[in-house]
Amino acid sequence: MKSYQFKFWHYGLLLTLVIGSAVAYNLNIDDKSLFISGDATHGHHQIELACTSCHTDGFSGEEAVQQACLNCHAEELELVDDSHPRKKFLDPRNASLLETLDARLCVSCHTEHKPQITREMGVTLAGDFCFHCHSDIAEERSSHKDLGFETCASAGCHNYHDNGSLYEDFLIAHADQPDHLETAKLPARTAVQSWLNEHPQKVPLQISQADIDSGDHGMEITAAWAQSVHAQTDVNCSSCHEENQIQFSSLEIVEQCTDCHSEQKKTFTEGKHGMRLSDKLAEEFIQQVGVISPQQARLPMSTNATDELSCISCHGPHQVDMQFAAVEACLGCHNDEHSLAYKESPHFNTWTANPGDGVSCASCHLPRETHGDQIVANHNQNHNLRPNEKMLPVCLSCHGAEFSLAALADKSLITSNFKHKPAEKHQTFDLIRERIARISKSKNKQTKSQ
Repeated sequence: MKSYQFKFWHYGLLLTLVIGSAVAYNLNIDDKSLFISGDATHGHHQIELACTSCHTDGFSGEEAVQQACLNCHAEELELVDDSHPRKKFLDPRNASLLETLDARLCVSCHTEHKPQITREMGVTLAGDFCFHCHSDIAEERSSHKDLGFETCASAGCHNYHDNGSLYEDFLIAHADQPDHLETAKLPARTAVQSWLNEHPQKVPLQISQADIDSGDHGMEITAAWAQSVHAQTDVNCSSCHEENQIQFSSLEIVEQCTDCHSEQKKTFTEGKHGMRLSDKLAEEFIQQVGVISPQQARLPMSTNATDELSCISCHGPHQVDMQFAAVEACLGCHNDEHSLAYKESPHFNTWTANPGDGVSCASCHLPRETHGDQIVANHNQNHNLRPNEKMLPVCLSCHGAEFSLAALADKSLITSNFKHKPAEKHQTFDLIRERIARISKSKNKQTKSQ
């Protein structure tokens, strides 16, 4: 019996040492994977090992985690004019609402590492959560009496944070637009032309003016540079290749490009492609986990796409082929149904007919926006992707709002990359037309009674 007890104690001690060593190993090499309680959401899986980015005050304290959410997302909420801002629930008149759902905290709705209860947009509440505050909506709006609360966030209807596409003034202004606008045209890039206008004395650099001797094996590279926008705007080889440095890490590439393209770098590191290169993450984290590669994505990717993502993944550093970056660079990695269907779509037909001016992958997913006196591409591909109604401003460059919302609500049509027109019109505009008619009828009655 004593011998048996001794062996049991011996194995117990050995097991304790093994577990303790594993924990110590994870702590000492800054690898916290052992402590992750579940998969991170689609939006955060790249940085799930950067624990202190969210858990700034250890692993407790809701307010600390709340501030971590705002460190990354506050600007976005401000830009969309958040429909449910935190300040709304700091109003004492809304205190009773917080007893059921504490809407002051992001984590009340978005709880990380809970894949079993996580829905689209990282929401970890039941789909009918709007009921908690809007249970009487059917009494206020008779048009809503047959609608379930799980349908509130359907495309073209309500979104918790960004409700811009449902404002009545917007809907009234865009009701009854044609499917395809006569003025259909995407914004044109202006950065290069603006630079040339500001520097009229500058002439494009020639191949003989390259200030780094690349040798015979580099003549092709030098020739490509001489035909590029860099040579056109007086950016010589040494502007990037300081001290004749030839090889760069992904982090070094992004930092080099930032010298001239700071706005692009900002939006690139806010999206999935460059998230791990964000200034908001410690450089030690990047060194530990590395830059993201296509094979680490949760969407289907080509097996041939293996390199780390940086600026030159899409933009060749010397040739700078913008048309390649807008389509072929995307399709070189993305292997999902929507992407594969692009070359069978009407949008692709416009691209082949007018390269540079037609509708490319980048036209929708990296849309051009006005920043001051320039129009530049927003390199955060998630900026207008989730929920997909956020893409409406891009669609409105060419299409009417009713057509666009109906298309964005049709999941099968999205999968086929908008190969056909939407099968049905969207109910939102029927509701707004009914409301306009009721308001007009009411005003007429008031006028007659007077």
